[in-house]
Amino acid sequence: MLDKHDYQRGYTLIEIMVVIAVLALIATVAVGSINQAMNRRYASEAEQLSIWLNQMSDMAIIQGAAFGVLAEADKKSEKITQLNAAIYYRNKWVKVSFPDPYVLGKGAIVSWTEETLEDESLFFQQKTEGEDFSNELELKTKEEKKLLTPFIAFLPDGYVEPEVDMILRYENYEITYSYSWDVDYFQIRMDMKNELR
Repeated sequence: MLDKHDYQRGYTLIEIMVVIAVLALIATVAVGSINQAMNRRYASEAEQLSIWLNQMSDMAIIQGAAFGVLAEADKKSEKITQLNAAIYYRNKWVKVSFPDPYVLGKGAIVSWTEETLEDESLFFQQKTEGEDFSNELELKTKEEKKLLTPFIAFLPDGYVEPEVDMILRYENYEITYSYSWDVDYFQIRMDMKNELR
């Protein structure tokens, strides 16, 4: 006869299955929350870029001068990490500190349609007076290093040259944000596109 105090030690199969089900439910909720947070972060960054571009357009109209957008890339990966503002001053593009540079978030990839990626400069640029270079080859090399070339110029009359077709996407994220110039409202319009990969 078994003694009442002889209990079997361990867990029953039902107890183990209940614990596994609870852990699976917690993991599912946690993954969903992380995905929602990332989606909100990407959407917020895309909206901030739209605001930054429209601020450049407003600055061009208010200042009565062309403002350009310069891309700054990482030397190792050659990915664009930051967008800077430039103003066309005395036949030259000059980098300015206001508005603050737009720093792209981790995993962000900026690209443009082929129409906007022309080799021609948007505006005529000339060397700074007083610079003296010994030969033409050295002049060309130093000038190319010194001259900034924006890929978009916001003009004081409320237009963009060339018309903006910029795309922002994130690694491992199916939504792509495209930015185009709205000629009816004289501002950058942002559109979302869900691309299944």
